[in-house]
Amino acid sequence: MDKRIGYFGDENSYTYACAIEHFRGADMEGFPTIRSAVDAVEKGIVDCAIVPIENSVGGTVGETLDALKNYEVYITAQYLLPVSHSLIAIAGADKHEIKRVYSHYQALSQCEKYLQREFPNAKIISSPSTSEALRTIKQRDEVAIARLPLPGQTVLESGIEDVKTNVTRFVQVEREGKTGERNASVMFNTLNRPGDLLRVLEVFKQYELNMKKIESRPARDGEFSYWFYVELGDYPSEEVLKAMEESLSSITGFIKLLGTY
Repeated sequence: MDKRIGYFGDENSYTYACAIEHFRGADMEGFPTIRSAVDAVEKGIVDCAIVPIENSVGGTVGETLDALKNYEVYITAQYLLPVSHSLIAIAGADKHEIKRVYSHYQALSQCEKYLQREFPNAKIISSPSTSEALRTIKQRDEVAIARLPLPGQTVLESGIEDVKTNVTRFVQVEREGKTGERNASVMFNTLNRPGDLLRVLEVFKQYELNMKKIESRPARDGEFSYWFYVELGDYPSEEVLKAMEESLSSITGFIKLLGTY
């Protein structure tokens, strides 16, 4: 049986463009949120899901990190996709009459300078996805920033991203992890004591692990506490990762190895 691939958005989304590039001909299903796509993996509705994790301009996609923390899934691959945005409206719209601009917050941030220059007085409205932004626009004074227009819509301007080398990194998540890959992701929290984060970093150094990325996320417990997401590159072996995990378990509140890829 062919794999069933989940992805964030619909066939007009950038995530679909990434998924179809790597799984052409597969059975695919879109989901309205990143969380619902990852949830579908955990429940076995799909075999894997493709979700965005970071953009070279807009930064980390927080919803993906939160989903990786809250669901029992693993990162098994990563993909890079050049991203170019278009300004999309219903037929007959005039760019000079635009009052509202809709898109996912990542797309809005990637076009921030363009929007400030071209629509300084327009209302900028964040949507759950670029796909939802396309479905939202109904009036001639509304536009969406997205990849492709829906039927009955038109592209007013293309290539509106601020940085022309704009790239989004996507990850593939599955119920079972892989071994033998060269990159790894881990998340953990500290016990909120002086020097705790330093002790964690010393463990990475002890095992000669190259920390390529570290980011904090709110724990959402009402106490302004945080957990950390770390990406490791070129780790020596699976045994080293297991030893690191055991060492960190004694100095962290929780630790979760998110997979190797």
